[in-house]
Amino acid sequence: MKLLSCMLCLCAVPAVLSAQTLRGSPASVDLMYTSAHQKDLAFLHSRGDIYEAAAEGDLAVLSINDDVTLERVTFPFVLPNTRTFVDSLAAKYRAACGARLAVTSGVRPIAEQPRNASPKSVHPTGMAVDFRKPPGGPCLTWLRASLIELENRGVVEATEERHPAHFHVAVLNQQRPPTTRIASAAPAVSTKTSVAATPVKVVAESHGEVAAPEKKEVIASEKKTEGTTYTVRAGDNLWNIARKHGTTPDRIQELNGLKGSRLRVKQVLKLP
Repeated sequence: MKLLSCMLCLCAVPAVLSAQTLRGSPASVDLMYTSAHQKDLAFLHSRGDIYEAAAEGDLAVLSINDDVTLERVTFPFVLPNTRTFVDSLAAKYRAACGARLAVTSGVRPIAEQPRNASPKSVHPTGMAVDFRKPPGGPCLTWLRASLIELENRGVVEATEERHPAHFHVAVLNQQRPPTTRIASAAPAVSTKTSVAATPVKVVAESHGEVAAPEKKEVIASEKKTEGTTYTVRAGDNLWNIARKHGTTPDRIQELNGLKGSRLRVKQVLKLP
């Protein structure tokens, strides 16, 4: 937390940073997407996945106070570090221009992404947040300059969107969950960057023998199992595992005693 506070310290930010913009680019999208994979963040598929993640403490509720307001936010949840960032930025925003920072979007499930959303959008993870674009004046000038400063320091990756007008901000400093859960596959896209940069050890399908986990403690789901098994990796979900192995999600759930669709990285599943 001390490190995060230092990263969020917004010292005197110049009104204009020449030759720098918040224009989006494929490289910017790849950076956010790859960062999500490097932290094994879950790409939540449905409303149910969001509410379950919030109930388990994986997501935090966005603040509403003298510094922050929410405008038509369907799912007022983000990752804890993202909420900390929003609270810190909003306090400085209000001190600089006397207005509340308006959040227009937090986490958003894959099933409810807008049609123009990128297949690599990180909104389903909760690491990103959207801010309403101020109409102009000191608030807009301060927010642009501050986001550019934070982007240059590697705290965020930010884009000034035009349709509709808002600032899309992904907080890059995220903690890897102690037990990573994958609610859905990440968007199926072809990108060398995201695959190569994902530091997840891939364990192939095995028969009878399962590679030992890196940790000394072996949890029940990673013990040796009889028959065909598959070890879950980042991006997997029940549907794509079932399709690859000629079975159905229901059959995998039944065989493994699963009550829901959420999986975790390195979980060993029995297959028919």
